[in-house]
Amino acid sequence: GSTADAILAIKGLQLLDQRMNAIGYRLVDANAPYCDQKTARTGLLLNDVAQYADRKTARFALGFDSSIGITAVAPDSPAETAKLSPGNTLRAINNMPIDEIEIDDPQLSREQPVYRRIAAINRALEQALAENNVQLTISQDGISRTIPIKRVLTCPGQFQIRVSADRNATADGKLVSVSSRLAEYFLNDDEFAAVIAHELAHNLLKHRDELDAQSVNRGFFGQLGKSAGRIKATEIEADRLSVWLMINAGYDPQAAIRFWTRYGKEHGKGIFSASTHYRWKKRVELFEQEMSKMATMQPVDGKYAPPLLVKMN
Repeated sequence: GSTADAILAIKGLQLLDQRMNAIGYRLVDANAPYCDQKTARTGLLLNDVAQYADRKTARFALGFDSSIGITAVAPDSPAETAKLSPGNTLRAINNMPIDEIEIDDPQLSREQPVYRRIAAINRALEQALAENNVQLTISQDGISRTIPIKRVLTCPGQFQIRVSADRNATADGKLVSVSSRLAEYFLNDDEFAAVIAHELAHNLLKHRDELDAQSVNRGFFGQLGKSAGRIKATEIEADRLSVWLMINAGYDPQAAIRFWTRYGKEHGKGIFSASTHYRWKKRVELFEQEMSKMATMQPVDGKYAPPLLVKMN
């Protein structure tokens, strides 16, 4: 029973990873025209069995021949066009075997040991993509082939599901992280996109740098006085930008209203209990204001230029 349970747990988490990868990719790809900085990507998400307690079971559940492989491929991405799929094992990037990628780099020393290898491989892939399209050598059931993959330039952003029993989502300037418990609470991908778009907005608007530059205290005392005001201002901006990011990526911005209303009613302020976040009714007003702005605009190629991003460029 325990092996079967472990396989189900790994598969369940992989499903959340796949949804998050797909939504994150759609948001950064669709909004690329409005981002001043761009990142080259393919739409695939890699996984390392070293992250699991039982590596043999993880490898079986994920379908890998070896320890590193593809766990998710975003729809409508170059990785999908190249017919890569979850379960492919990654062997080499531009003919450089992944076993030869340096993981003793001092920059990776901040990572927990089990994440260092995947961090090193992701970075090697990012560096290769920054130069040009790449060739990936993959294997499936022991048969290897080398596949050319085109890169696409999108808004910057990395996305991950964090296995955790708390319900929260965070943005650290680069990475958007959603806890597995919160991800399971969404009724659909539009709601999931509402939360990812809010966190992505913080990163695109460089809020962390801005707060650091103002020496804002993000700990307990950040809920008081001047720090609280500055944090709240960034929350308002992230809420405002989030619905523009959503609509451009083809998600229903009304889902932001539905999600925060349901969440607000069930949890009061819940995870966002600090004074730095507006109560849900106030957030809903912000979303409605932004949608009425959109209603007065003529979309260009089906998209609306987000005022907050246009202002930055």
